[in-house]
Parts: sequence; C-alpha cells; structure tokens
Amino acid sequence: MSTDVGVWVSALLTIAAYSFLWKENRFFRAVEHLFVGLGAGYGIAMGYSNIVSKAWNPITKEGKLYLLIPVIMGVMLFGRFVKSLRWTSRFPLAFIVGTGAAIALRGAVEQQFVKQIQATMMPLTSVGNLIIVVGTLCVMSYFFFTFPKNKALSSVSTVGRWILMVTFGAAFGNGVMGRISLSIGVLQTLFGEWIHLIK
Repeated sequence: MSTDVGVWVSALLTIAAYSFLWKENRFFRAVEHLFVGLGAGYGIAMGYSNIVSKAWNPITKEGKLYLLIPVIMGVMLFGRFVKSLRWTSRFPLAFIVGTGAAIALRGAVEQQFVKQIQATMMPLTSVGNLIIVVGTLCVMSYFFFTFPKNKALSSVSTVGRWILMVTFGAAFGNGVMGRISLSIGVLQTLFGEWIHLIK
C-alpha cells in the first residue's frame, strides 16, 4: 500500500463520497460539507486575488480611476444584505444580467444558428453530405406545427423523429461514456496508487 499521506487522504475521501451509492451516511455528509467549504474558501481567495490585482493595485498604483465604477457597482451588490439599501443592488444586477444576456444571445445566434446553417450548406457530392442534408430537412419538418400535415409530410416528420431519437441516444451514450471514463480514472487511483493491485 502507498505510504503517501496525500494518496491516503484522496482515497479515503473518494470512498466516503462513493459510499452514497449504498446509502446516505455521516461520512458522505462530511465529505459533502468539506467539498462545499473548500469551494467557498477557494472562491473567496480567488475573489480577493482578483480585487487586489485587477482593482486595488491599478487604482492606487497606476491611477486608473475609471475602475472605481465597477468597484462601486460591486459594492452595491452587497446592499441586498441591508434592508434599507436593498434597492441599490438592483442596478448592478440589471447591468450584469443585461450584459450576460447580450453576450449569450450574440454567441447563440452566431454559433447555434449561423454556423449550423453554414455547416448544412454543403455540396451533395458524397453520401455523407447527402445524409446530413436530408436528415436536417427531416428533423426540421418534425417541428412544423403551423399547418396540418399531409401523408407525405407526416412520413418525413416520422423519419425526423427517429433521427432525433438516434441523436439523443448517441449524446446520452457519449455522456455515459465520459462518466465511465472518470470512474475508471478513480478506480485506477484507488487500486493502482493506493493499494497497488494494478500497475
């Protein structure tokens, strides 16, 4: 077995986390609280580091006074913890939500709409390209709800539904495969680095 303290701590915490598969117990809850606490502590440390490196030092040492605007807005966010100042947190929150929505919308339109249309506009010179174009049209026909479907369109939309089912199944299988890969890595750590059953 390993003599490294770090490996022992990692292995015992891993076993405690996986003990939830049997039933919820005090060891799992302890690891859960530890994980949340470490995450919160890491977030506070990173927040402090960002404030010092991106706000305090540039303002005090480089004279970048325009950075006072985001600092003030950040302080206003804490107004929600004071009842009389709770209204001040709405302004920076609205700015954050609006900016985030605009960035997400721009990225969504570019990546999920324009890029997908460009990827579908391909020459029908191979069987693969033909399958992609026909499959895309069949899937799109499945979402036509504005008018009654005739027999031909119903058949096409049925094909589109089957294509969707295959796609979702492949995506689910890919996700499961990723989780299994993570589990294999954990088992390799336990049986390889900890108790040396495998090499």
